[in-house]
Amino acid sequence: MLQKLKRQLSLTAQAFLGQRLEPKVVVFESDDWGGIRMPSVETYRILAEKMPMIKNDRFSKFDNLASADDLSALFEVLQKHRDSRGNPAIFTFNVTTANPDFNEILHHNFERFIVEPFHQTILREQPGALSMWNDGFFAGLYRPQFHGRDHIHQQRWLTHLVNGDNVVREAFNNRTYGFESNFDGTEYLLAAYDYPSAEDHEIWKASIDHGLQIFQDFFDFVPRSFIPPCYIAPQQLVSYLQTKGVDTLQGKLYSFEPQGLSNGKRSYQKKIRKAGLNTKTGHINIVRNCFFEPSRGKGSQWVSDCLERMEVAFKWGKPAVVDTHRVNYIGSIVENNRRENLMLLDQLLTQIKRRWPDVQFMSSDQLAQLYKGK
Repeated sequence: MLQKLKRQLSLTAQAFLGQRLEPKVVVFESDDWGGIRMPSVETYRILAEKMPMIKNDRFSKFDNLASADDLSALFEVLQKHRDSRGNPAIFTFNVTTANPDFNEILHHNFERFIVEPFHQTILREQPGALSMWNDGFFAGLYRPQFHGRDHIHQQRWLTHLVNGDNVVREAFNNRTYGFESNFDGTEYLLAAYDYPSAEDHEIWKASIDHGLQIFQDFFDFVPRSFIPPCYIAPQQLVSYLQTKGVDTLQGKLYSFEPQGLSNGKRSYQKKIRKAGLNTKTGHINIVRNCFFEPSRGKGSQWVSDCLERMEVAFKWGKPAVVDTHRVNYIGSIVENNRRENLMLLDQLLTQIKRRWPDVQFMSSDQLAQLYKGK
């Protein structure tokens, strides 16, 4: 009873902060689309034998480039559920717009970080998927936004490769990344923009510029919002994006701004984020207040937890912004991962419409427009 009361107080305190909105809005923000992870079942077996610790990591066990079957199955569920305006449920696909070009990096002896656009990777590895990306976009079932060009900290990764780190090299040889000798699921290698503001700004600026260009070339528009890989980015980078037309930051209740090393450990300034429009700067914060990550286990508990959080958000005039990563909907490595989690998503959407018939499904950039009163 006491734990339940504490939880309600915590959710209420979080929901109290930020700009209020009149309609009941649900936004699904889904990270990691376009990026590689675990190339195949065989690669997973090879790496798990040499790195047993990855057996407890859901991204290693389940995540991969979305196949045509993955996208078709997800879109089928979204298409079933219409909001009060007749629009289908929609996902925000936060896209990592490039992947490492392993052959070129090896050719240059790990001295240069070279990438290929995400759509070239998909065309080679999942050739049937690109047409589904096109179909889903024009059917209004997803809206792409920016997750950065990279999901790997290029300097740290190249340093490990040059130094001959066995685990990093083994992953590289199997055309994947994100693993190192002390791998424990942390963001050491995956936090692409973990640079203190005054440090190496030319590196992250080049990555951002190139990543936005790839995005615009493929989707034919400039993204409105950005979610940093691992939620870590310097304020200088966020401000730079605003000059490029990307004026909205997705994320959780707190942001993490890199401060460099302190006593030999990476340190971050943790800042609370208030949802809505900052009228002085024109910047918009979208704050994730609901979580749907059934690939972690616990099945239907994710549905009930999400609904409870939505109820609190709507009570305080806030949109329900659902954090749900791509890994939950991928079945090419473990098919049951996709099948079971889509059943749960279907249940969640059914319950949302039943409880709140006047609900409106929106993408992140549509919510940003609403915060601006448009």
